[in-house]
Amino acid sequence: MTTLRGTIRSTERRESEAEGGTIGEAREAATAALDLDGFELLQVITVASKATGESTVRATARSRATQPHEATGPSYPAALAAFHASVPEGWQAQHVHEA
Repeated sequence: MTTLRGTIRSTERRESEAEGGTIGEAREAATAALDLDGFELLQVITVASKATGESTVRATARSRATQPHEATGPSYPAALAAFHASVPEGWQAQHVHEA
């Protein structure tokens, strides 16, 4: 019997969008609107800039949540298939190794 252990990571994301008189103001507002507790800022992009000088910025953050995960099978390929098949929805496999 082969046992595989690894780490899974949440795929939860948060987004916010904000406008400002400058790109810097819009960026600051979009970032401030995100609750980053347990999350990390992934991306901040300018969505639109108007002739008036107003800018719209979208910020995206992803969860930092991880947890251990384990699966067994009669062989390494079977254990690996079981590991991936048992990852809950909303999570993704990160690190996998033989125990």
